[in-house]
Order: sequence, then C-alpha cells, then structure tokens
Amino acid sequence: MKKNIIIIFSTIMIIILCLSGGYFIVKKQEEQNMKEILAEQKPRIETFFNYNYNGINKITLTNAKKNPTGVVHIKGYLNDNEDLWIDAGLYNKNGVEIVNSAKEVDENFLKPEYEENIKTVSEIEKEENANK
Repeated sequence: MKKNIIIIFSTIMIIILCLSGGYFIVKKQEEQNMKEILAEQKPRIETFFNYNYNGINKITLTNAKKNPTGVVHIKGYLNDNEDLWIDAGLYNKNGVEIVNSAKEVDENFLKPEYEENIKTVSEIEKEENANK
C-alpha cells in the first residue's frame, strides 16, 4: 500500500514538472516572438509618424501583447513622455497601418493637412513608390 502511494505521488510530481517546464518554454518563445514583432514593426510606426506628424523626435516601444481576440498590440510612447502613449494593432499581414495615440498627440503634433485624413502606412509607401 505504501509503495503504491509513493508511485502515484511520484507520477503526479513528474507530470507537474513536465507541464510547468512546457509552460515556461512556451512563455519564453512567445516573449521572443514579441521582441521580433517590435523590431519588425518599428520602421512602419516611424513611417506613420514621420509622414503625418511634426515634432515627433523619439518613439519608444515598450511591449507587444496579444489581446483576448488574438490581435497583437504594440504599446509605447513619444518624445520620452509616457503621457503621449501610442497603441498600434497588427490587424493584417501587412503589419501596422495606423497608430492610435493620446489626444494630446493629435492636438499638438498632427500636420494640419492631415487633420481630416491621416494616411496609413500602405498609402504612404504607395505614394513614395509612385514618386520614385
């Protein structure tokens, strides 16, 4: 009887160790994927702000996470001011198209000609390619 309890307890402990080890491996891989997404998408975010806004001197990306619907959101802030937050969603295979931001960003930095119609990154790239 005592031998059976030891075998059952040992089996349960092995299962718990395997599951927790797998969890940490998956979390580490997901963290690496999010770092890669930040590096890949930063140029698109910079293109968006350089084209549509004036006075954006620095873009700091802080993290990338999947929301409950599976959409990756990149968060960060502008000009070393965390109150000037940004949030860019990856809704399709092209990557970031438009970046949501704090109200103060539009009020203080948006170029007047884009007040009614901000251009997406794809529109900017298309326009730049047409001008080459």
